[in-house]
Amino acid sequence: MESINVSNEDSTANRISFNQDFSLISIGTNCGYKIIQISPLLIHEKNLLGSISHCELSYRSNLLALIGGGKIPKFNPKKVVIYNDLEDSVENEFKFSTPVLNVKFKKTHIFIVCEKKIYVFNITISQNVDTFDTLINKRGIIAVNGCEETTVMAFPIEIEEDEPNKQNKGYVGVKNYKSKKYFTLQVHEEPISFMEMDYNGLLLATVNNKGNIIRIHNISEKTLVFECNRGIGKAVVNYICFDPEYNFIGITSNKGTIHLWKLDDIIEKEIDNEGINYKVKKNKGYKIEKSFALIKINKPNCIFCFRPGKTLLIISEDEKYYVTKLDQKGGNYNAIEQKNFYSTTKK
Repeated sequence: MESINVSNEDSTANRISFNQDFSLISIGTNCGYKIIQISPLLIHEKNLLGSISHCELSYRSNLLALIGGGKIPKFNPKKVVIYNDLEDSVENEFKFSTPVLNVKFKKTHIFIVCEKKIYVFNITISQNVDTFDTLINKRGIIAVNGCEETTVMAFPIEIEEDEPNKQNKGYVGVKNYKSKKYFTLQVHEEPISFMEMDYNGLLLATVNNKGNIIRIHNISEKTLVFECNRGIGKAVVNYICFDPEYNFIGITSNKGTIHLWKLDDIIEKEIDNEGINYKVKKNKGYKIEKSFALIKINKPNCIFCFRPGKTLLIISEDEKYYVTKLDQKGGNYNAIEQKNFYSTTKK
């Protein structure tokens, strides 16, 4: 990858996302896509002469999942294109009857979200291995863990209650592709507005439709282990991130803030010859906590990840990035360092 200076307004971001281990950032733009590495800073831009609404990376490989959208879509928004960045070639396409709203990409599987269905393909054999009905899912809500060894997916579903004409919308479907087990779980008593899974596929965080209650469930035991209280005001949560070491969980919303909670006594570490293993502790109940820290960004759409030393790296939709450091006391924070990706010149 090379460092470049971008001044073309068509290169502005449509959607920003991290890859599975937070080492790279992918951006769909109105002329193609960008891949950014933060440390050291390297920026790779591909002009496709058409707009991309979403660019999803498969770890640090050359394969990307692209959805057309924006000003002049490069591809039909009703399909997902598997693109080889190194070869500048389309390797595969998955076509549907309705627009694609979201996509998650792993080594062997790709998860494609349309408004009423989720399609799962094994990309090594280009075969549709699962199709799931969902709620009317206009936000393209889905959660897939990042770990290469295990693949777990969760998505919102609707289950009819015994009472006539009543449907409870606080349910999710969960599929573990290693054990091949599927189950349903009620996570709220009202519709779900967002969800995310931790890297290892142990915990599922879901948000109610008001955006003020975030619940964390132990996936394997199907139990509630933690509840985060954002406050009484309504908000649209647009991003959730688990700390890889399970010290924190955080969310962003349309309020332009990041709320963080401390995840004490949920996960325990076991160290053996193969490294660190994590598992959810047994518990007799669950905790309800107010946020540990509030970070003011004043950007309605941003993503972030946890870095060593209790540091947050925050990426805003205008392609600036911020760094802030937490302490043990929590409280309110402002971003302590702001940088622009394009302050460097082309080499």
